[in-house]
Amino acid sequence: MELKYVGARPIVSKSGVCFDETKPDNYIFLTPIIDILDALESIDNRDEEVVDIVDMKIHHFHKNELIDSIEKYCKNLDELFEKREERANKKIDIFIEDSKKYRNLSRDEESALLGNIKIMRNYYLHYVLNETVYHNLLHKLADKIHELKIKSLLFPVGVNHALVLSHLVPILEEYRPSYNSTITMEEDNGEMVGRLELKIVG
Repeated sequence: MELKYVGARPIVSKSGVCFDETKPDNYIFLTPIIDILDALESIDNRDEEVVDIVDMKIHHFHKNELIDSIEKYCKNLDELFEKREERANKKIDIFIEDSKKYRNLSRDEESALLGNIKIMRNYYLHYVLNETVYHNLLHKLADKIHELKIKSLLFPVGVNHALVLSHLVPILEEYRPSYNSTITMEEDNGEMVGRLELKIVG
């Protein structure tokens, strides 16, 4: 199986399949998080008051280039690929049990639901794999921020970089040590830039 874009999270029911557009495929965040990780690789000085990656390189990867770049940070990528089915099956099992428990499905409705899940299974495997790889990279980014002792990070607004860093906030809250972090937007020489403020709280 390969990493590829599949679209929003599928919502499977006894009636058919639709998609939750509020839950996009995490594939779209893989390139922006690599942009940020690559930019931080070039930072030498630790304990700088402000780390500025506003002018970082924005990548436009072909498929194999993306995999190669991810492998720089995810040494366990093969393991993630191997475990994708187990993770997807667990989520599907939970969904089926919740459907039975809360939707009072008849035997025919349950059969229809299972049939629709079977139809979408390969799609769902890709969706879960993209989600797993992205979350692994988010943890690598948290490690890098901690390693560099970053207190304030300036970054470009656009191409989902702000969204990636907003996804990082809850991970930093659970990090050891824990971080309080806030994201703000500000103007710099007529351009909007983002700022991630970080403070260790534990």
